[in-house]
Amino acid sequence: MDVNDKKEARFRPLLPYAVLIITALAWVGSISIAPERASSASDTPITGYGWSDTIGWISFNCSDAGTCGSVSYGMSVNPGGVISGYAWSEHIGWVSAKNSDLSGCPSSPCTARIVGGAMQGWLKALSGDSALSGGWDGWISLSGSGYGPSIISGGGFNSYAWGSDVVGWVDFSQVRTDFAPCNPSYSCVDLQHIQYTNPQCQTSSYATCTSPAFCTEGSAACLYPPPVFIQSGELTGHLQATPQIVPTGLPATLTWNVDNVSDCTVSGDNGDGWSGTSGSHSSSPILQQTIYTLSCDALDGSSVDEGVVVNVLPIFQEI
Repeated sequence: MDVNDKKEARFRPLLPYAVLIITALAWVGSISIAPERASSASDTPITGYGWSDTIGWISFNCSDAGTCGSVSYGMSVNPGGVISGYAWSEHIGWVSAKNSDLSGCPSSPCTARIVGGAMQGWLKALSGDSALSGGWDGWISLSGSGYGPSIISGGGFNSYAWGSDVVGWVDFSQVRTDFAPCNPSYSCVDLQHIQYTNPQCQTSSYATCTSPAFCTEGSAACLYPPPVFIQSGELTGHLQATPQIVPTGLPATLTWNVDNVSDCTVSGDNGDGWSGTSGSHSSSPILQQTIYTLSCDALDGSSVDEGVVVNVLPIFQEI
C-alpha cells in the first residue's frame, strides 16, 4: 500500500470480543513486568512517540512516559545501525525490535536497523501472532514502496511505518534520535591503503596504491603526482631549442627534463625524433622553420604536450 493511501487505511474491526482480547493480551504480564531491556553505553536511544490512527500512541522510551524508575524500556541504535529493545502501546502492548522476535518476518531483511539514515526491516507487536489475536500477526514494516521513516535534520524522523490492519500507518514525526548513521565513505591510511566504510559502519580494505601512486581522504581511486618540469640553471625542463634562430644549415640543441611521467617523445616535422623523460640532442641541419613537439605520458594516463619552433636566420642580399 502506498503512503498516499494512509488516510484511507483504517482499522477494519475484528469481532468486538477479539478486539477486547487483543487489548487484554497487551496487558498480560502488564507493564509492570516489561521485557528485559538490553543496551550498551555506546547505543543511542530512540525517544518520542509514534502515532497510529487505529491504536494511538506508541512510546519508544520510558523517559517519555516518566516510568523509568519503575519500568525501564526503550529502543536504541548501536554504532552499526541495528535497532534493539522495546516500545510500548497501551492498546497492543510491547512492540519489539529484538532480533529473535523478528525471525520469520514477511520479507527480508528482518533485522530492524538504520542504513544511511533510513529505517529498514521490521518491528513486531508481541500480542500478535497468537490463537487469540484474531489472525493478526503483529508485524510492522519499517520500509516499503513509497514509505519508510528516515532521519532528518535535527534528529527527527519523517514518513511512516506500516502495520497492516490493526496498527495501520504509524507516523514517526514525533520520534527522534541523536544517532548519526555512517555514510558510505573512503579513507586513506599511510598514503597507500584505501579503506571503505559501509552504511553499517563496518570498515574493510578497498585497494592498495603502489608508489608513486598515493591515496587521499574521500577518494576511492589511487592518485598520481602531476608531471613536473625539472629546472637546471637556464634550462626550465620544458622543451627548449638553443638557439631558437639558427643560420640555414646549422643544428639546434633540443633539451627537456620531465618527472612523474612514464615516457616522453620529441619529434620534429623535419623527421627528427627522440624518446626518454629527459634529453639533450642536436637536431638535423635546420633548412627552414621547424616545429618540435614534446609528448609525455603522465602516470595517471593523461598526456602532456607542448612545442617549440626553430626559425632560420634571414639571409640579406645586397641589390
